[in-house]
Amino acid sequence: MFKIGDFSKLAQVSVKTLRHYGKLGLLRPSWIDRFTGYRYYTADQLPRLNRILALKDLGFSLEQIQHLLREDLPAAELRGMMRMKQGDLERQIQAEQSRLERVEERLRQIEQEGALPSYEVVLKSVPAQAVIGVRQVLPGFRHIQQLIAELRASLRASSLNADAAPYLAIYYDAEYRDQGLDVEAAAPLTRPVTVTQGALAHDLPAVESMACAIHQGPYERLPEAYSALMTWVETHGYRMAGPNRDVYLQGPEAGAAAQVTEVQFPVQKKPNQLFILQQGESGIRKEMIEMEPKIVSKPAFTAVGLLYHGKNENNEIAQMWGQFNPRMGEIKNVVDGAFGVCGSTQEDGSFKYLAGMAVSSVEDLPTGMEVWEVPAQQYAVFPCMLGNIHETYKYAFETWLPTSGYTYTKGPDYEYYDETFDMEKGGPLYIYVPIQ
Repeated sequence: MFKIGDFSKLAQVSVKTLRHYGKLGLLRPSWIDRFTGYRYYTADQLPRLNRILALKDLGFSLEQIQHLLREDLPAAELRGMMRMKQGDLERQIQAEQSRLERVEERLRQIEQEGALPSYEVVLKSVPAQAVIGVRQVLPGFRHIQQLIAELRASLRASSLNADAAPYLAIYYDAEYRDQGLDVEAAAPLTRPVTVTQGALAHDLPAVESMACAIHQGPYERLPEAYSALMTWVETHGYRMAGPNRDVYLQGPEAGAAAQVTEVQFPVQKKPNQLFILQQGESGIRKEMIEMEPKIVSKPAFTAVGLLYHGKNENNEIAQMWGQFNPRMGEIKNVVDGAFGVCGSTQEDGSFKYLAGMAVSSVEDLPTGMEVWEVPAQQYAVFPCMLGNIHETYKYAFETWLPTSGYTYTKGPDYEYYDETFDMEKGGPLYIYVPIQ
């Protein structure tokens, strides 16, 4: 046996850490001298300690490590926790990569303009807020301060402090107007009140993604902040998603040069778009559709069909479907439509592909056919036509996946042909890309 100090040297772990692990039950001493309180460890405990340190190095918390070290922990649960950690790390890498891209973009702006940009745009969530407001259609922007003056009067009439919190203007028009503006001047409420005529107490909804920029200076120059925000919204793949707001952090009483206004644009990510081929009465036409896939979870299933292994250099997969279609009736216990299941591509460019049908059980396997077990997975589902299946796969992996926040689980992915599939029209079919 080793005293805790000697074991600490042997394991290269501090005594303080060993005591902490013992307190948590991760690595209890083999024996404690009840008279002196000395803690003793054995060499047999080194593998467990090394396992703790290895899991800690992978980023697991001590609580998670305690769970992972259970002797009765099923292998499936261990794999699941490892995959979750893998997903967390991949998302962290993506977040840091995104941050790196923003740094690079900022450097390009500095190089082009010779200075830092005038407006720093921040994306944040804004919680719901109870407000008291006065809403009117105004002749123009110069009348907003008059509307705020009316609001101040309503606050005083309701026995509220008219100077307690910053005012804000909310613009409800769906497009720009230089006159006839639908505007509300509002102030936050901290308690229910009985409002005077002309004012209204209500809740401003929460906004999950609000693009914000701080403008310092007179209101006449606010269009500069608007322009900077609109440029940011466009270049970062967002679109407007509701009424924009001006929050007057420091009003005109401080002097024009000292005015501070936060301009807020509610935004959401633009749906991804893709050109697809559509069959119409006048023939095949190219049509742009919004390609925001559905995220679904599918249980495991068994597929039976013809298997191809190669690089599809001579369109062998299409030829195999030509052989498989007449033989679909040979498969028993069919429970779903047809599937084109594709495995991971090997280093030499080859891959396995099964043209098959989902079955409840395998019975009397038809000559020349094979069985493929597809595990339960989460998928991003992309609709497409046969004529643009390659473009859809390319779009899913090269355009959507890198910016989606998900990671590819490396297969198998598959094409799904349900009862609506029309061979003459070439669709529709659905591409299932496994993600986590």
